[in-house]
Amino acid sequence: MTWPHDAEAHDPRLPLAGVRVLDLSRILAGPLAATVLGDLGADVVKVESPQGDETRRWGPPFHGDDAAYFMALNRNRRALVLDLRDAEGQEAVRRLAADADVVVENFLPRQLASLGLDEVRDTSPHAVWVSIRGASEAGPLGDQPGYDAMAQARTGIMSVTGHPETGPTKVGLPVVDVVTGLYAAIGALAALLGRRHPSDGAAARVEVPLFECGVSALINQAANHLIGGTVPGLLGNLHPNVAPYGPIPTADGELVLGATSDRQFTALCTAIGRPELAADPRFADNPARVAHRDALVLLLADALRADPTRTWEERLLQAGIACAPVNTVDQVFAEEQVSAAALTPTVTHPAGPVRLVASPLRLDGQRPPIRRAPPLLGEHTAAILEALNTPSRPTTSRSPSDEPQ
Repeated sequence: MTWPHDAEAHDPRLPLAGVRVLDLSRILAGPLAATVLGDLGADVVKVESPQGDETRRWGPPFHGDDAAYFMALNRNRRALVLDLRDAEGQEAVRRLAADADVVVENFLPRQLASLGLDEVRDTSPHAVWVSIRGASEAGPLGDQPGYDAMAQARTGIMSVTGHPETGPTKVGLPVVDVVTGLYAAIGALAALLGRRHPSDGAAARVEVPLFECGVSALINQAANHLIGGTVPGLLGNLHPNVAPYGPIPTADGELVLGATSDRQFTALCTAIGRPELAADPRFADNPARVAHRDALVLLLADALRADPTRTWEERLLQAGIACAPVNTVDQVFAEEQVSAAALTPTVTHPAGPVRLVASPLRLDGQRPPIRRAPPLLGEHTAAILEALNTPSRPTTSRSPSDEPQ
């Protein structure tokens, strides 16, 4: 075995301890998938071009030389710089892939071939090979690059996000990349499990396309069209299938609330001092409430404007009604839940201590630790190449590609 074991960060208590992941990806979806596996204990080695993952430069803000964007996605791994157009770089990747359990990459198909990585894939049949693409190779978009914003546009997510007055807008975070990264991690885990009982001795090849993942994220909006024949439009913050469900103005802001059953709606009406609304034929059941949504929202707003948001939050939660204030990001991290759940540990980093969001999972009551802070560019190159018995030398060659996936 030539894989450079990471004794320093190995934690045998984690479920993926001993699983080796070669991360050849960059930007968001691929690194996120590798991070999920790393959080669960896998030993992740990230390979970057001499210029580094593009997100290292996607700032401000920065922590040391690296952008906060990169810091969000690249914990729990070691970093190795290789020029994949160089024979020695290709050989190092080949040797790492030979001992890897999972390989994650997001090259375009033509890039994969030009770098010889398709041959590496074909000569490493035991490794689960996870390929993140802009769209499935089975369709006409399969060889096109793509970013999250384009995926949100093409998959229809933008067409159901926004207000009629302002027009379509993208979600304020890279939702398609995130969904794709999570699907990629799920695919890797499923293939690892299936590898225990292989039918032909070969591990699975998992294709994870942004377009298809974005379409899957439409969920009820897709079903509304496929089953109901509707073309969903812009509802702002309201729900197409449930009412009341969304923000209602209060004396000092807005409170998002949801009453998704007749029982909950009756409890809501009682809690706001308007029990007669539950007996109004316009609001007798959910289809009626959806049909008369505008009138219902006005009546609820008339009642909730009597008191501030926090007062209504306490009152409605006591009545069993789901609700929440619309927090700004700084208010999110001031929530007691964040500190109580140990969600944002401070970790050691060469540029100084840094606070990061950890895995949201809890395993047997414990959150998986951040065993390694996001690495500096090439931080572990010398040690890994030494373990591979491959000469380490500086290189200034160009990046394999600047094309996005």
